[in-house]
Amino acid sequence: MTIDGSWSMIESWLSEHAPGTYASLPPAADSDTVRAAERRCGLVFPEEVVASLHRHDGSGEFLLPGNYRLSGAAEIAKSYAGWMGSQQRDVPEELRYWRPSWLPLAQDGAGDSLFVEMARGDRLGCVGTHAHGDGGQFVDLPHHASLQALLNWAAQALSDGSATDVLDYVLITDEQGSFSWQDADAEEDGAPVSWDMAALEHRYREL
Repeated sequence: MTIDGSWSMIESWLSEHAPGTYASLPPAADSDTVRAAERRCGLVFPEEVVASLHRHDGSGEFLLPGNYRLSGAAEIAKSYAGWMGSQQRDVPEELRYWRPSWLPLAQDGAGDSLFVEMARGDRLGCVGTHAHGDGGQFVDLPHHASLQALLNWAAQALSDGSATDVLDYVLITDEQGSFSWQDADAEEDGAPVSWDMAALEHRYREL
């Protein structure tokens, strides 16, 4: 499925079941905005990243499984510039906490993030995880093969109400009808887990 196809599925689900989240989706980033971000980074963004930014400049309140929020073009550039700060210049590349070929993609708000590998090689286009304090790594999961695969996985997860990863995530709702993704093995602190999409639809329509 294409980037646009995955976004169409996500938009359709959100517009029906979570209109507030749907309304938070940012408009498309125009070409000038993307080029300005590229200039700040000193590189050309991968085609899939550009395609997603041309659909939505970030993801607003929509969260990927694992509660990652996609960054907009300006945020990508700001994050990249931050990671590539002066403290990186005198460190051998193989020991760097962040590498020049890693383009920031999404953040979870708690210090962890996702990135896209831009260097030529077996990992080109793959999505990696960057854990606060531990650095970056790649996991050999189908939905980490590319941004396109990641968005397709997220779109399917909305339809199914769950997502399988190293952890199993389930879609949960609160009393206001907002949603997030939670580890299925974690203890719930008053936030009901629902595997019944019909029940979720009813709750969202009450918003």
